[in-house]
Amino acid sequence: MQETATGRSSPIAAILGLVGGGIMIVGSFLAWAEVSGGGTSVTAKGTDGNDGWITVAAGGVLVLVGIAWLVRGAGKKALAVLAILAGLVGGGVGLYDAVTAKDSTLDGAAEELAVQFGQPVSDVRALLDQAIDAGQISISLSIGIYLVIAGGAIGIVGGIVGLRGRPTVAAPAAAPGFAPTMPMAATEASPAPPTEISPGPPTETQPPSMPQAPPAPPPPPPGPGDPSS
Repeated sequence: MQETATGRSSPIAAILGLVGGGIMIVGSFLAWAEVSGGGTSVTAKGTDGNDGWITVAAGGVLVLVGIAWLVRGAGKKALAVLAILAGLVGGGVGLYDAVTAKDSTLDGAAEELAVQFGQPVSDVRALLDQAIDAGQISISLSIGIYLVIAGGAIGIVGGIVGLRGRPTVAAPAAAPGFAPTMPMAATEASPAPPTEISPGPPTETQPPSMPQAPPAPPPPPPGPGDPSS
């Protein structure tokens, strides 16, 4: 029998799903960016905005898929597709926020500073934009957003491994030098059973007839001078 791929890929896909989802969830609660300047620094966590909660949900889906793979195996195509989608969503959100870190970080920092100083968020944001342009404030990405992106990538790989690990029907390998025999067709006529001959009444056997001797020739007619005449 040929070995199927389910036994090999199921644990690997499950581990990738669990690890990717766990990393994504942890990264969502860590700092994604840091704003520093003037001797102070403000960090923005992923869960400070809606994007962080989206990545938390995507990471939770990956964890659930990994658990399902451990229980049921990597033979379900729907689970593999779900893992790929969760990895794309979570990692994509993290990648998008990394590219647009300036705006998202300034928004989070403006909201936090507005509460501390009792100023409108729009006024604080305008001051931060001016400080950025003047080089008084710098923005740098933190480890949280890198973990989210890495977790999404791991989840995608796990989904691909799960797709390749679907069970396949293994055909028995034929022995070398022997051709497989095909079953006879159901329509082939079977030989008729031999008919029984019922014994008849015994017949008398006639002995072979003996050849009969030819009849003797008649005696010659008496001639003159024959005493019997």
